[in-house]
Amino acid sequence: MRIRSIALGAAALALLAGCGDSGGTTGAPTTASTSATTGDSGGAPKVENPLDVKAFEADPCSTVTPAQAQAFGLPGVTGKVNSAAPGAACVWLGASTPAKMSPGVGILPDGTNLATILPTKDTAYQVFEQKPAIQGFPTYLTLVADSRNNGDCALLVAVSDEKAVTFTFQSTQGSSKFADPCAAITEFANLAITTMKAGAK
Repeated sequence: MRIRSIALGAAALALLAGCGDSGGTTGAPTTASTSATTGDSGGAPKVENPLDVKAFEADPCSTVTPAQAQAFGLPGVTGKVNSAAPGAACVWLGASTPAKMSPGVGILPDGTNLATILPTKDTAYQVFEQKPAIQGFPTYLTLVADSRNNGDCALLVAVSDEKAVTFTFQSTQGSSKFADPCAAITEFANLAITTMKAGAK
């Protein structure tokens, strides 16, 4: 699968880079409600119950377990670290399998978070929309180019006032998730957040 120019600006584009024939993508939200309130940091919502993801920065592929990947529709597909991405990143290269899809996750480096991204949203993204929070964490649809009709989507999830996680998704015709890639990456993000909450120190 060819890498498409989508996702979370430079950080998400770098997350997609070096992924071979499959990568991550753009994203959509979940139905969880948020308790976040608007803070003083560029209008970014304040995360009331921050999640410490430090334990996963050393092993970003552990954010989604093999059982979760199988339940998502990627049996036998293991995550591969993307060392070219800023911060800790992992991609599940399922594009060449019957699943025909590749989700990815990236924990943005210190200094890049929702508060620093919001001021440039109108110039950096073709689509930047707040979505229902995922497990209480503020969530945004972040598309540099709108490729949803091509099976791609990307999300930005603020897990604390200082940390944000990107979720990307790419798929091709024949994938069961091609028609609604944003619902797919929302589902994947829920899996990762569940794992990170369980494993947070």
